[in-house]
Amino acid sequence: MKIFLPLFITIVFLFAIGFCQAQVVINEVMYHGDTDDLDDDLQWIELYNLGTEDMDISGWIMADHPLMGNAKSRDLVFVTGTFIPAGGYLLLVNDLDDSKDHDGKCFTDRWTVPSGVQVIEYGQDYSQLSLDHEGDDLHLSADGQKDIDAMWYGDGGEMGGGGAPAVAAGSSLGRSPNGSDSNNPAVDFVEFTHATPGASNQSAPVAQRSTWSKIKLLFR
Repeated sequence: MKIFLPLFITIVFLFAIGFCQAQVVINEVMYHGDTDDLDDDLQWIELYNLGTEDMDISGWIMADHPLMGNAKSRDLVFVTGTFIPAGGYLLLVNDLDDSKDHDGKCFTDRWTVPSGVQVIEYGQDYSQLSLDHEGDDLHLSADGQKDIDAMWYGDGGEMGGGGAPAVAAGSSLGRSPNGSDSNNPAVDFVEFTHATPGASNQSAPVAQRSTWSKIKLLFR
């Protein structure tokens, strides 16, 4: 039974989102900032508004587990007045300026926040959105019942396989082309060797697979 559970969850998820493209998508994820980042200070998530109108996401939920009415205390709930401008980005960062634990690892030590991009720091309580380096899943919901968007990577966390590939420490997972959404993270997400938080993924170099990796993909 355990073998089929991840597949069942994935099928239910795809049915729930209705195979439609979301206006707001999880666009880029940094889950493993470097090999020494054991407490996840360098983790961040980028949301992108594909639409032509500003999007009010007040009360929406970001979770690292399938919601389906099962919200948890560690989930990030966006406060009233949280907007993503049309064609714009919102950054969710674990530790913005090293004020969490003063260990010398933080977002601004590695990256710059583009002008006009709003940043929400979620890691101050050491609990919310801790992404596993081996694999995990992210879910964005307006009501805690139905996903507006989701992605999973590596071993897939609670979603199982079929997600975006695991990437090397220091690389991000991003949609390519920027904002592309077929509801299949294995297709939509690629490894970017130069992360671009708060900006288009199209400006970042994509990691190139070796010839051997390409051959293995043909026989999957």
